[in-house]
Amino acid sequence: MKIRGLMKKTLSVLLACAMSVTVFTACGEKDNDKGSKSLSAKEMLLEVFNTAANSNAFNGIFSGKANYASKSESVIEFGEGVTKALGTEVKPLSLTFETKFKGSNAGTDIVASYDGKNLASLNGVYDNDSKSVYIKVPELSDAFISVSSKDLETVKDEISSNLLSIGNIDNSSLSGFKKLLELKATDYEKIFNDYIKVVTDALPEASKEEDFSGSVSDVKYEYKLKTFTITSDAAKKIIEDIFAKLKNDNTIKELAVDILGDYLEITESNYTSIIDKLKDEAISSISSDMNEDISLIFDGKDIVGIKDKATFMCIDNKDAYVLSAESDSINCLFKATQDDGKLDYEYTANILAGDEYSKDVSVSVKADDLEIVDKENGLANGELDASIKSGDFNVKIEGTDKAESKKLSSVVKITVNDTEYAEITSTGEITNASDISVPDGKIYTLDQMEEYQASMKADEFMKSIQTALGEDLIAAITSSVSELNEEYSDYGYDGDISDVDDEDALNLEEYYKEDGSFDYDKLKEDLGEEDYEAFMSQIDIDDFEVDPDEIEL
Repeated sequence: MKIRGLMKKTLSVLLACAMSVTVFTACGEKDNDKGSKSLSAKEMLLEVFNTAANSNAFNGIFSGKANYASKSESVIEFGEGVTKALGTEVKPLSLTFETKFKGSNAGTDIVASYDGKNLASLNGVYDNDSKSVYIKVPELSDAFISVSSKDLETVKDEISSNLLSIGNIDNSSLSGFKKLLELKATDYEKIFNDYIKVVTDALPEASKEEDFSGSVSDVKYEYKLKTFTITSDAAKKIIEDIFAKLKNDNTIKELAVDILGDYLEITESNYTSIIDKLKDEAISSISSDMNEDISLIFDGKDIVGIKDKATFMCIDNKDAYVLSAESDSINCLFKATQDDGKLDYEYTANILAGDEYSKDVSVSVKADDLEIVDKENGLANGELDASIKSGDFNVKIEGTDKAESKKLSSVVKITVNDTEYAEITSTGEITNASDISVPDGKIYTLDQMEEYQASMKADEFMKSIQTALGEDLIAAITSSVSELNEEYSDYGYDGDISDVDDEDALNLEEYYKEDGSFDYDKLKEDLGEEDYEAFMSQIDIDDFEVDPDEIEL
């Protein structure tokens, strides 16, 4: 099918991706004063993302050189909102974590307690050499369950061949994941900017050029707006150049083969032919009489935006870095500013309702005084506020992080419609990693689940949890589940939510004849007289906006 305006849309998507996939990738690197101690807002932003992405918590697992450990504790205190919802006071819930990465292995121990009483714990080990995970819940069984990459493949296939892979940790996927971990924010920036440059270089001469100035969120800009007429020949040249670069881009090739290879059947040997096939399909979709105008925003020779039905904009100066996107249905803004070595940023998105039945949605994330304290371990000071609003519904999250070398404390408060639901206080510190051994003793594989279940101390475990939670909370939770069941019942379902089974559900569509009438006789034959009568007794004729006399039984 030939699509008029393909290149206009293609360029819009390219530029939108470059500005939204990572918030710091749209603009080219500026010539900063490298001798200055102060960084620009963009450079500070890159430093924050690089620090978060490359802290040594994960580095080295795949090479067998990991060396990281941490301990942390989080205490969740429940507020008025939870008390009102359950009708009883809920005591604090405590979670402790001890995580280690040593050599090519990873281990974690988690303990949950309620009001100081133990609920459950979990011990887990990941062995990179065998690509296996070992899990134990000591209160439930003394044995481990092992899950290998082969097991996960089997489970994935049993769930559905059409679903995206879940938990596929074969060697090729791990290799691709390792490559993603190794890429820094600046690497992603270079990838996007390289392809934007390909588009820029392939554009024809501008048919119109004008000054384009103004401000976004009080940050001023002075750019040029250039209009280009994209004919079929120009569109083909842009496509040819993009795919030519893709064909010779080893970084993209390695990521495509290692991460998508199993799912899209991409290999080292057929990568080039796949790229050529995609190129030919793109070129063939271009109308021979294509003649479309596209207006691009330039900062010098670099594309920093597009002005169309949706306008994308990037502003990059010493003190501020801004990305904005505006259209009839959505407005997004990301703004980062720096002052005296500290970074502030905010992200807002307003999605406008498309009809009278939906409501506007607004999302806001704001960080103040963000400052990296421990770069090696990715620890920072700062305050973070986030909110989601839709009609009368408003969820707000307020958080504060305080860090020093190898230590971090934080407080997060969650409110809904100005009613506090929870406050989470966390403390943590970086410790020394000790050796992690693959578990010995009794280990069950997934195909030995019946034997594992026989080893479980299920009754003791449940009694322990009931004792810790207390009768009042157990009763409140049970009552809430019953009320939820009743709500489901109001929508035509009568029974326990956990009893829902799609395989046992009655498919009424099978009983419609070709003329559109319903075959009640066949339904009665399949159900049997007793079940048929029970089924028909649940149908309230008054709920149907039809004349009951017209229904044939």
